[in-house]
Amino acid sequence: MPATLRSLTLTGLIVCASLPFTSAAIAELQYDPGLTRNPPRVQQATLQLLANPTQIANAVLRVRFQDQRRSTSIVINGGRVPTLLRDDGKAPDAEPGDGNYAALVKVNAKQYSIEQRRRLQLAQRFKSVPVFEQRQLKRWIPFRPSQVTELRTDVPTVVDNFTGLPFGVDPASTLLITDVDVVEDPARTYDACTDEGTPMGPWTFGHLMTEIANHSATGIHPEDFVEHWLEQWTQSQVINTWNIAARTGAQDLLDAWPRLPNGRLDLAAAPFRLLAIVNRIDLRQNSGYGGTSGGEARFVFGLLNCQGAFDFVGDTTESTVILEYGIDKATCFGVRDWAQQWQELDSLVVGSAAFNAALQGITDQFTASNARPSQLPNRSAINQVRTNDVNFLLGLWQLRESKLCPADVDCSGNLEHATIAQTPAFQLQNTAALRDFINDNNFAILTGTHTVPLSYPDDEAFLGGAIDPGAGFPWLGSAALTATLFNINARREFAKATCNGCHTAETSTSFVHIANREPGEESELSDFLTGADMPKTDPVTGDALFFHELMDRQMKLDATANMTCGAVGDFAVEEMFMPHLPSAFVH
Repeated sequence: MPATLRSLTLTGLIVCASLPFTSAAIAELQYDPGLTRNPPRVQQATLQLLANPTQIANAVLRVRFQDQRRSTSIVINGGRVPTLLRDDGKAPDAEPGDGNYAALVKVNAKQYSIEQRRRLQLAQRFKSVPVFEQRQLKRWIPFRPSQVTELRTDVPTVVDNFTGLPFGVDPASTLLITDVDVVEDPARTYDACTDEGTPMGPWTFGHLMTEIANHSATGIHPEDFVEHWLEQWTQSQVINTWNIAARTGAQDLLDAWPRLPNGRLDLAAAPFRLLAIVNRIDLRQNSGYGGTSGGEARFVFGLLNCQGAFDFVGDTTESTVILEYGIDKATCFGVRDWAQQWQELDSLVVGSAAFNAALQGITDQFTASNARPSQLPNRSAINQVRTNDVNFLLGLWQLRESKLCPADVDCSGNLEHATIAQTPAFQLQNTAALRDFINDNNFAILTGTHTVPLSYPDDEAFLGGAIDPGAGFPWLGSAALTATLFNINARREFAKATCNGCHTAETSTSFVHIANREPGEESELSDFLTGADMPKTDPVTGDALFFHELMDRQMKLDATANMTCGAVGDFAVEEMFMPHLPSAFVH
């Protein structure tokens, strides 16, 4: 563009940027919820600073997407308010329908320069980075960040397609913490078998369940809350019309559990040993497209037998329970701050007094009662509780999921067994209905954006209420049925996103990714998490598969913690390229 024309263009943009946004106009801009974990892929993005910035914008963002989008505008978070990224010929866009989108945004030029220099320094040490697609390690590519470290007013700066480095943080201190000095911290944990630690310490099962029950808000005693949850295994249930058989070992657990003088369960003696504290920031949404989730954080416990509930020798069972909390973060700065809290743990000695205190400072934010006032009546941030159980019916593995019952229903405030996310009923393992669902949703499955519905087709129950995989099975393993799939790879992507698929056949895992442990020992992690003993084999096609889940999460933590939104209201530059874990993967 000639200098004179460029000057006139930028002058026009400045005038447009100066125009006030009315509350009515902003209210009409609605984010597309489908983009929060499935943003459109960018071919190229540039930033050019305005010569005369305003309070609401200081730069022009120009984007060209990889696909041929049909809409003339997309709503993004350009700063403090929703912003139109437009291809309709209206300023700052130059020509309608040419596939080049533009928007006025508020960028943090100083933070951008700092981050670009960081990448250049890292590039001197690391020459390549891995590429993950739907939880599989696909390839390594050269790491060549741009040499341009300053945003300018006279020319647009091409923004790096940066998706994070896996070398900057130790997953053992920032993502999946299993160190014995943490999970057996005597001030914060308690082991009912060894009688060591602090009963009802802040990281104990009893304390966390007490906070979720939130007696002051629900009127439910936490002891009754836990007993009600466990009693659901003792009797047959109907979930989404599927009959879920009782698992009587749950009653054995309740019978052996010590009780208070008033007859209620003694939660201080809860037979659960802490195995891990987990940062699932990889499950977060894209703040640039209106995302409000910072992912999840989890406590993983192993079921114990020291009170003699189960008929075998030893205190440690193979069953685990996972408390999965949602992290509510609605801005780029909020998500970045959350990521940095975890990242900063890496500067401390794992298991030291300083490390454990800092970690509790993080966990208290989501475990405390009233952490999510909008989730009534409990006001807890818990999203769901998942169980990997082999002891309630000895020898037969089963996965279940429980959620808080909302207000204004009979079960209000209790933890109720629910459908299993993204997982059909076991009875649909090798059926034409499952084949048809995969074919009908072929594109969504291959891109990781599908949702397994309650019913399919029409009113036929589809989503399961529990899953009994036994030793593991491949979804749609029938050769006759797979032969009629539009794309055989869609079977793999569908199966990998199910609970049992991820925990067994599709990742070559023996049911748990974080195993129960003996006192004084760390939990063993699955190859799927650590990348050990690769490749694995697709159970249907025989294809070689490479996994290294923790490396993928390291990249996402690094990219998120180093986003250039250094203040509230800054545009999330890096979110334009961030490869968020697709919405199909909720586990």
